Amino acid sequence: MSYRALVIGEGIAGLAAALAIAREGCVSICAPSNGWRRGSTYRAQGGIAAALGEDDDESRHLKDTILMARGLANREAVQILMEESHKAVAPMLEAGIFEMTNPSHPTLGREAGHSRSRILHAPGGLTGRALARHFYQMAVSHPRIHFVEGFSEKLIIDDQGRCHGSWIRTSSSDVMAITASATVLASGGYAALWQMTSNHPFSVGHGLMLAYDAGAELSDLEFVQFHPTILSQDEPRGEALLLTEALRGFGAHLVNPHGERIMKDHPLKELAGRDEVARAVYEESEAYLTLRHLTPERIYAHFGQLAELLSARHFDLARDLLPVAPGAHFAMGGVCTDSFGQTRVPGLYAAGEVANTGVHGANRLASNSLLEALVFSKRIAEHIQKNLHLPGDFPTTDPPLLHETASDAEILQRLGNIMDKDFGVIRDPHLMNQGLRHIEALQYRYNHRILRLCRLIAQSALLREESRGAHFRLDFPASDVKWAGHLVHSLSMGSQFRPA
Repeated sequence: MSYRALVIGEGIAGLAAALAIAREGCVSICAPSNGWRRGSTYRAQGGIAAALGEDDDESRHLKDTILMARGLANREAVQILMEESHKAVAPMLEAGIFEMTNPSHPTLGREAGHSRSRILHAPGGLTGRALARHFYQMAVSHPRIHFVEGFSEKLIIDDQGRCHGSWIRTSSSDVMAITASATVLASGGYAALWQMTSNHPFSVGHGLMLAYDAGAELSDLEFVQFHPTILSQDEPRGEALLLTEALRGFGAHLVNPHGERIMKDHPLKELAGRDEVARAVYEESEAYLTLRHLTPERIYAHFGQLAELLSARHFDLARDLLPVAPGAHFAMGGVCTDSFGQTRVPGLYAAGEVANTGVHGANRLASNSLLEALVFSKRIAEHIQKNLHLPGDFPTTDPPLLHETASDAEILQRLGNIMDKDFGVIRDPHLMNQGLRHIEALQYRYNHRILRLCRLIAQSALLREESRGAHFRLDFPASDVKWAGHLVHSLSMGSQFRPA
């Protein structure tokens, strides 16, 4: 069967795109079993940023976003995000997803980098879980949306370089072609390449490499945001518990073992930019998040679900010193798109964390990512509806041959701590070169897309000889105006630097 669109992934970006496209045509969603529970949307404890307060407006939100992006944001993309933000969150307000101060106005939280309280949260603190469930329930009951359990192995590209869907490996290991006039990558980011991560183990950048191999461009791969407050316990990759930034917006402190505040000398204290807070926590031998100075009843009322998750790990949110460490959290880099989510490959779009719309620059402003997914998914749907039609027939191609000789899990185990140690919060040139050599040795032994992506990340980090946003180098600790631009990678052109 041919579809109006094939959506690869079912986080908020994929589901929102599918629902919007399905108003006028049939959509297939390809994702693993229970995929809506496995992505970053489901794990997001932050919320959605929108300038809804009486003391706030879109221009302030734009200014904060541009400032946090450290000189690399695409102002046009940020302007679109701001202009469409109220319309994007309105249906969820009507659906009763967010905590309300009164029947007519939502409760607005504060997070790092925001000059105003503008974060919409679900009651209990696990906003992403509430959003993922809401969108999935709408999609699974939609008559024009068809779910296929499986993984995209390779995009179907014709002789003119146009995308017509994807080869899908189903749960029974069969390979089938799903053809569509438009293909939307919404497969998430690549922060699970690091051992210490807030992401599900599936978030290793497969979507980026699908696009790259099809002829699309990738950019800003060196910019990976490390969340400063991940519960520091020895847990398997992907099982670490993130302690939401909303806790610091609520008044939580970061302290060292002596009880001294780590961020006491910064004018914004714990609400400084994530890049600055992550480095400060990283440089401590031990760091803790504490809410002991706040009223327990208020804490449990606002963060009840998070408190339950901590209780299962034998911590009390209101009374304990919570050990924290930075972990890879969000990839600013991704597949290059225009303001309608189009990649360089005709018929191929990208939305959510797999995409690089230009909104986040070198350092994402907290809680802008869910908003970005909603806004640009809707724009993708609008573009598809206006510009693409089902062709009379689709090209026939042969199923892809699998060349990878190891599983994702085996490769990730062999990568071990290479990404953490050599391409982490603070980057040493000697360790980066050592890490690149290790990655190249593994790539020589195993032909695997994960290693190819890691090599591009490592090369990008070595090429950018400055510190900017989430990319901090010991040997170049300051930003340099000559690096105000983007490292772009493609199969046809290799790696290039493009001024912003």
